[in-house]
Amino acid sequence: MASEGQGPSVDGWGRGGPRRAQRAPAVRACDDVRVRAADLIVVGGGVIGLSVARELCRAGAEGVVVLEAGPAVGQGSSSRANGGFRAQFTTAVNVEFSRYSIGELEALERDSGLLSMRQVGYLLLTGTEEGERGLRAACELQRSLGVPTEWLAPQQILERAPFVRPGGLRAGTFHSRDGYLDPHGLVMALHAEARRLGARIETGAAVRAIERDPDGAFEVSRTEGSWSAPWVVNAAGAGARAVAAMLGIDLPVVPYRRNLALVADPGGGSAPVPMCVDLDTGVLVRRESKGGWVIAYSNPNDPPSTSTFVDPAFLEDLADRVPNRFPFLAEAPIDPAHCWAGLYPETPDRHAIIGEIPEVPGFLQCAGFGGHGLMHAPAAGRAIAELVTTGRCDAFDLRPLRPSRFAEGDLVVESAVL
Repeated sequence: MASEGQGPSVDGWGRGGPRRAQRAPAVRACDDVRVRAADLIVVGGGVIGLSVARELCRAGAEGVVVLEAGPAVGQGSSSRANGGFRAQFTTAVNVEFSRYSIGELEALERDSGLLSMRQVGYLLLTGTEEGERGLRAACELQRSLGVPTEWLAPQQILERAPFVRPGGLRAGTFHSRDGYLDPHGLVMALHAEARRLGARIETGAAVRAIERDPDGAFEVSRTEGSWSAPWVVNAAGAGARAVAAMLGIDLPVVPYRRNLALVADPGGGSAPVPMCVDLDTGVLVRRESKGGWVIAYSNPNDPPSTSTFVDPAFLEDLADRVPNRFPFLAEAPIDPAHCWAGLYPETPDRHAIIGEIPEVPGFLQCAGFGGHGLMHAPAAGRAIAELVTTGRCDAFDLRPLRPSRFAEGDLVVESAVL
């Protein structure tokens, strides 16, 4: 589907049509600081930034530079993710992003062997009338968009997950191509592919400032020296708001801390089981391929935070909520040393922001993915690559993700945020 007015108001790559000729980055002097010339700069070297670079290079773009502040790529939210991917969302754009991305992840696994994909499926459960209505509507939407989500009665749920407490269980949904992967493996696969295709990736390159010169190009000052380019993509994850502010833009991306725990398997099993989500409490559990269970819970009342230390209240939350559907884990000892936390970069409607800032032509956003960055990275990269190289996105309808929607008050909220 074509986006409605979301492509840059220029004709293709480098504001003058796609460039194909190989050329080395130019170097010029500017106030005693070396300024290298690129065609496009991606700020952020997590899964989103690496996917953007990979897709741009796959589309024939050259002169792509990725600037990552950390000592290595993928050391931010990407490194602390649960690794889940799913097509079971409640809005069309997220379902479409997932459909595309799951296929791309499967292909990347076949080509690289690095992702350790486990397509055990997501099993979403509810014991309330409201939850059942929401699941039914989401299931019908997913099926209408080509995702073969299964509707399960309580007995069918127990056949797939006999450890679930059956009392009061009403319904569930399941999609077999959902599952989880190794976040580090995905980072390494995207990194290797982006570099092979010609992207230049710099680490330890924190962006200090972004300014526009009289010709409209962006000068991006990093830790040492600067890059100049006609395009900048903000893929800075939890730091995306700070990057946008360098150009006077207030981007509504706010980080929230999300906590996870790894506990020993009380039964000592290792057979694959679905990723199970108790929608009534918000608790998610999955069995690790090497044994043990990952337990996650996101308290909707948590305030914004940039801390990646585990919240002490997390263990209390689990004690209250895990027994509702997963009583076999209720007595499992949780070692705080086996807990960790990451950041969800959230937006007011819980959708990503993808597209050009109208007030700053050439400044594209690819941020605010919440906990869905890993699973939607391939689609996000494809969308940005199309916007830059052709001036429009035909793969997806990006209207619900356009940056201007907040000022316009035109929001559609995603409710399946886990």
